[in-house]
Amino acid sequence: MKLMDDMRRRDQLLDWTEQGLLSREQLQRALAPERPQPAARHWLTALDRVLAFYGCLLLALGVLFFFAFNWEELHRFTKLALAAAALSGFAGIALLMPRESVVGRATLMGAALATGGLLALIGQTYQTGADIWQLFAVWTVLSLPWALLSRSAACWVLFWLVANLALVRYFASTGSWLFGGLHGVSPGLLSLAAFNALLLVLFECWGGRLLLQPSRLLPRLAGCGALAALGLGAMIAWWRPGLGHLLLILAAIYLVGIPIYRRFRPDLLLLAMQLYSLVAVLTAGLARLLQDIDDFALVWLLGLFVLLGSAMVSVWLQRCYREDQQ
Repeated sequence: MKLMDDMRRRDQLLDWTEQGLLSREQLQRALAPERPQPAARHWLTALDRVLAFYGCLLLALGVLFFFAFNWEELHRFTKLALAAAALSGFAGIALLMPRESVVGRATLMGAALATGGLLALIGQTYQTGADIWQLFAVWTVLSLPWALLSRSAACWVLFWLVANLALVRYFASTGSWLFGGLHGVSPGLLSLAAFNALLLVLFECWGGRLLLQPSRLLPRLAGCGALAALGLGAMIAWWRPGLGHLLLILAAIYLVGIPIYRRFRPDLLLLAMQLYSLVAVLTAGLARLLQDIDDFALVWLLGLFVLLGSAMVSVWLQRCYREDQQ
């Protein structure tokens, strides 16, 4: 049907051009595809970005592997001097290059990576006794200026990853916070969810000021982190009534987040993450409700529920997509 409609539309435009109702330029614009293919300059720009960031990543990793391979042969001051030189080199190149250039942003990300390498080197050389979560926490704080200066999604992704690792390691070091009782589960998961929710709001409201080119990558990653933490807590809460407040918090997130990302700030990916996490949480609740039945029947019913729930979500998302395209 769409092919026939396109053919009729093209014939009508050609008729109008022959009648003098449309100029040649207007005809070309009308016949242009709705989603034009990227031009050569777009491919070159993308290639420049990939090579620049990948090159800085390889340089930073090369320094780390150099230390690992020559650890016994190098004096501690030599190690620190080389690590500091790598960090200074990245920072110096970034200062010489325009901040909005691809090379400038890539070298700032390299400086953020080199900062983490220098912190790890100091801890390993002087045996400071710091837990690994403290390394990640300090790295998070020190990488924030690089992310603010670079305004690149890659540097912000590194900041997001290191910060989440710091939180996970902190609560893991305080005990078995997932399987050792209720004491550490709720604070750990709530802290992860709160941090990612804060980043989500930050990038949704002020992302254009923090990033040179507003990107949906950071809000989606932050949303994924928040939903993962709360979703895991909500699934555990079906078996541990003391965590029922996590179910209530997640329900409130659904009531607010689904309408926002459907009507006010359309984003099918964030919408899909919420809906599929809802299916997962409801599946865990159904497993708790039917835990006394035969194992085979339980697996069969849960599988059927997941298939039906996922199919309903997929159909609705496809309908939303078509509505957005009209």
